[in-house]
Amino acid sequence: MKFRALLFLSGLLLSACGGNGAASTALAPTPTASGSAVTQPITAFGAISAFGSVFVNGVRYDISRASLTKDGSPAIQADLAVGHMALVKGEAESTGVNGSANSIDVEGSVVGNVASIDAPNNKLVVLGQTIIVRTGTSFSANITGGSLTGLAVGDRVEVSGNAAANGDINATRIEKEAGTSFQVLGAVAAIDATAHTFKINALNVNYAGAMLDGFAAGHPANTDVVIVRGTVFASATTTLTAARVLPSTADPRSIAGHDTVEQEGLITRFASAADFDVAGKKVATNASTVFRDGTSADLGMNVAVEVHGTLDATTGALTASVVTIEHVGVVELAAPATAVNKTAGTVTLLGVTVTLNITTRLEDKSSTHLQMFSINDLNANDTLLVRGYESPVGSGKVIATRLERLPSLGTVVYVRGPFSPTIAPQFKILGVVIDTTGATFVTGEHGSLQSAAFFTAAVGKIVRVRGALSGTTVTATEVAIASRDDD
Repeated sequence: MKFRALLFLSGLLLSACGGNGAASTALAPTPTASGSAVTQPITAFGAISAFGSVFVNGVRYDISRASLTKDGSPAIQADLAVGHMALVKGEAESTGVNGSANSIDVEGSVVGNVASIDAPNNKLVVLGQTIIVRTGTSFSANITGGSLTGLAVGDRVEVSGNAAANGDINATRIEKEAGTSFQVLGAVAAIDATAHTFKINALNVNYAGAMLDGFAAGHPANTDVVIVRGTVFASATTTLTAARVLPSTADPRSIAGHDTVEQEGLITRFASAADFDVAGKKVATNASTVFRDGTSADLGMNVAVEVHGTLDATTGALTASVVTIEHVGVVELAAPATAVNKTAGTVTLLGVTVTLNITTRLEDKSSTHLQMFSINDLNANDTLLVRGYESPVGSGKVIATRLERLPSLGTVVYVRGPFSPTIAPQFKILGVVIDTTGATFVTGEHGSLQSAAFFTAAVGKIVRVRGALSGTTVTATEVAIASRDDD
């Protein structure tokens, strides 16, 4: 991580060219001149985190010569967005920082109309698929408020994400869009080859008249991960009439050959730190495996990880050389930036130093809406929303997992993080002084609290604050005890 960080900082201000001809200063190291670094074939699957050209799993891929597709149709870079799950085929330098893509394919996990919304539990249902909204979920600009509250039953959406062990989709991006076609990506269950039906979670699929592509037996089998497309959906029976069914392209192993493989996903089976599945596929670690942003003890069911390694030709397992544990961004700051250090890769807001790195997801949700958005587009006084985690713990410093530039919030600021007691009616979050005089105290969905009860209940908890900045103190109007995933 230190080596990557040094490379990142050394090239922070250098330009990179996008595949559609647009140029932007990228949040990336200097592209290495041809022939000056060892490259190797790579197949990678992960969420797009930034542009200039395209960042996936912390690697900047030059896409100037790449073919792009989205949901099976030709695409251009402007069709791609932060949070889309992308399959990249190309080459990468041995440093694991710069690469060149031959192709990038993006497939939505589900495209259809919202059937129900469970706002208190951050869930919605689309085509029988349960979608979990997390602090890491990106929303398209046409979703009011950039959150689940901007959606209504009947809205047509495309969801990108990773499947959990129970089939739920942890959303990395939700977009509101027009159209009449439907799509779902998931594991086949309860197949009936006579009736030509199967299920994907709670969705019934009728493939009697569908075009079937790429199946050795002529039709899908149980546990196959497939893409189903169609234009007829019966909401009364939750049945999609398929026009086409094909194997999913979201599995990098299916096309990797002897390439290096990088796969992002959730742990869907866990026997031990040496034997687990990511997205339903076996991963093996050994004494040489390096664990980043955590240790092997942090692994477990539904933990988000990124695995880098090679395929074992005998077992089919991905033998991991590096396993990166992805952090939940429990820290949140929303306020104007007081400083932007483009050389160091840091921004400061509410007195907190926030470090951006090559995996930070960057989005511009201001009126400018830059797609090719980087730290070099930021200025002091820009209103920023930062999500991340404190590192080192107790330092008051934050590593950003996400940074968004927002329209002005006026005098309002938001702070979320671990409660640190001082003397009531004040406390601190990451060293930021919170004055609760006159504030309303709530406990998520559980109602209101008295001040004394809050200060007792908040110890060891994550709290969130809405207020206004008065000098170096946030004067709170509302204070809440939050769950670790509360948005």
